[in-house]
This record gives sequence, C-alpha cells and structure tokens, in this order.
Amino acid sequence: MRILIHLLLTVLLFTNCRNNKSGSPDKIVSNQVTTSVKSKIETKDTTMTAAVIGNKQKLALTSNALQLVDAITGSTKEIIYGVPYKQIVTIVRNILEREPAKVGVNTECGAGPLKMASWSNGLTLVFKETKRDNGEWLFAGWFASKPQHKETKLSTMAGVGVGSTLAELKSAYEISVSKTTLGQEFAVKSGFYGLLSGIGDDATIDAMWSGVSCNFR
Repeated sequence: MRILIHLLLTVLLFTNCRNNKSGSPDKIVSNQVTTSVKSKIETKDTTMTAAVIGNKQKLALTSNALQLVDAITGSTKEIIYGVPYKQIVTIVRNILEREPAKVGVNTECGAGPLKMASWSNGLTLVFKETKRDNGEWLFAGWFASKPQHKETKLSTMAGVGVGSTLAELKSAYEISVSKTTLGQEFAVKSGFYGLLSGIGDDATIDAMWSGVSCNFR
C-alpha cells in the first residue's frame, strides 16, 4: 500500500513539473509580443507628434512645384502640379498653421478663370479647373510677393526669395533679364520667373512665380 501511494505521488509530481515547464515559454513569448507591439505604437505616435504638432516641415519654392522641407534632416518632397485644391491647401495650412487669408476666382486671366488661395506670408497658390473629374480645381502654379508682416520669407532651397538681390539671384541660378511691360523681368532657366526693383546688382526681387500665372502684360 505504501508502495502504491509512493508511486502515485511520484507520477503527480512529475506531471506537475512538466506542466510548469511547458507553461513558462508561452508566458515569455506573450510578454515579448506585447512589448514589441506597444513599442511600435509608441514609435508611430511619437513620429506623428513630431511631424504634426512640432511643425517640423517648412515650405520652399521651386520650379513647377512646391517643396516640403524637413527642418531636422533637410530632406525634401515635391508637391507637383495637378494636386487637388483641398489636398494641397490642407498641407500648406497645417505647415503655416493658418487658413488662407483670401480665396477667390479671377475670371479675367489670360489663361482662363483661375482660383487663388493667398496667405499673409506672401504665398499664393494658383489652381486651374479641369474639364474632367467634375471640374475639380488642380494646383497649377504659385506666386510669391512681399509678406504682410515681418516673418520668415519664402525662398528656394538656395535661399533666393522676395527681397533677395540680383547679385544673390545670379550667384545661385543661370538667369536672363529683360525689360518687359511688367518691368525688369528675370527668368531662371529651370522654370521660375520674377520682377526686379531695378537693373543693378543691388536691385531686389519684388515678386516671383512659376507655372500658370495671371500677369497682365
């Protein structure tokens, strides 16, 4: 009888040990998976916070597009022509942290009716209505003028913007300058244009544009 009881206790002890050993790895794996998923979520949230709340992106002017510039890494991404009105205005509004100061349609432009969204920093986005997609307004050009208030000026990646001198413009780009009905007009070979306050190297840029414009010549 004692032998039988001893055997039963031995079997129970052995079974319990096996159950404990097989249960431990499951718990560790579960903890590892939970930690891994939580880490990914926290990383994603941190990135979104830096991009949206921290306002880490800036705008730059370029030929036939706008550039989004990461203020930390310096990496750029272009917003090319053809982007719908709502999409690009939302992007610019989030970066500048303000709504457009003025939105309207000019029906007297040589290129036909153009929709324009303007901000107080001097940036105007130009949109042309497409004959397809239910007449959607698509990004077609930009115009930069003097800002209404003292703030960081809009410029290209080379640092050229409204207020830059002709000397600075020539040192950064290959240009041509001619007298037109608009005044002293310059053209950058890569595809953007502007007006100068005069003819000397100390003349400054009064306005810049690229793509479809509404300049009355």
